[in-house]
Amino acid sequence: MVIFGIMMTALSSFGQTFLLALYVPFIMEEFTLSNGLISTFYGVATIASAAMLPKVGKLIDTVPMRVFTLATTFLFTASLLFFSFAQAWWYIPIAFFGLRLAGQGLYSHISITSMSRYFSVNRGKAISMASLGHPIGQAILPAIILIVIGQIGWRQSLWLNAGLVAVIVTLFTLFAVKDKHLLPEPGGEDLGGDKSQTQKKVRQRDIMKSKEFWLLAPNVFFVPFAITGLFFYQFPIVEFKGWNTSIIAGGLSAFAAASAFSILTAGPLIDKYKARAFFPFYLIPYLIALFCVWLISPSWVMYPYMVLMGLSTGFGSATVAALQVEFFGQKYIGTVRSLFTSMMVLSSAVGPALFGIILDAGWGFETVFPVTIFLLILVILQSMRSIPKYSRAKWKFKYKRIKKSFVWR
Repeated sequence: MVIFGIMMTALSSFGQTFLLALYVPFIMEEFTLSNGLISTFYGVATIASAAMLPKVGKLIDTVPMRVFTLATTFLFTASLLFFSFAQAWWYIPIAFFGLRLAGQGLYSHISITSMSRYFSVNRGKAISMASLGHPIGQAILPAIILIVIGQIGWRQSLWLNAGLVAVIVTLFTLFAVKDKHLLPEPGGEDLGGDKSQTQKKVRQRDIMKSKEFWLLAPNVFFVPFAITGLFFYQFPIVEFKGWNTSIIAGGLSAFAAASAFSILTAGPLIDKYKARAFFPFYLIPYLIALFCVWLISPSWVMYPYMVLMGLSTGFGSATVAALQVEFFGQKYIGTVRSLFTSMMVLSSAVGPALFGIILDAGWGFETVFPVTIFLLILVILQSMRSIPKYSRAKWKFKYKRIKKSFVWR
């Protein structure tokens, strides 16, 4: 099941921004599209897929996992082929919609939902390992795709992408994922509070009314919002700082390595101490990263900026996924995760758009960085509400003892 999770997150890359962006220059040239128009297509498709995710994603709680996976794979493969056969501009937003829904949305949703549902004792490790597929895809696939496009063309490369997704996922799902794997891990317990509550069907509107939802929502929305926005404008950031654009490749490699390291570190820690213990603190490295890139001028700051951002992203992806199970239980985790995944996809469309508005207004990155830092501080402060009252009381007691000790001396 862990291999299944890694495979699904890695192959979701074919619907992620960092890979789809490689096809944008070819689409713009062939269909004479402007930057503004292609960005609009992409934004509208992403928002539409985010709106669909809660309705489609919750079916994973009632439809067998293998059936749901194969149906999503069909949609993903069909979207890649539809994209490759594009004959007019209107093919593009339809293809983007299918790729964002099936790739970025449902493939990641299937991966983390299966780890959350079928693991209990080792849930943190399983989620971390499955999440490792994202940095693996980021580190390996862009270079391969660029080589393939250069050799056989962008349309033919999409055929190859579709073939890989269809063959690998279909064969693995049919012949490797057996009924014995689709059972809860022995020795664990459902972390959903009152058992009478976790056995009842969870409705998404009830989830949105809960205090746990509003505790998680700002974090789930902010991280893709800020990181996608900053990644989307990484070349303008480099120009704003006066650096050489060649430093971007090294920075992205540092980000992927730090993200992978933090993902692997997060799993054992979450299993030992629970995700709630880390939730208020995992964004602090990201806050330091933003201060670094805003206030420090030399180009070497690109590396601590990317490393710190990667540490927060990797640790946060495992922490938030595990915390959803701790708050809402395992039985209807698909319904819960589809709602948060929809929010994540929506925020990845809002971030670049909002940053673009700020830049087009002439305010520049002198405004973007302080605004992002201010919002991040608010998110960190509100996440402190997850700390149990007994922990706060214990910290307060220790603080008073230390203070009293210093006063006595």
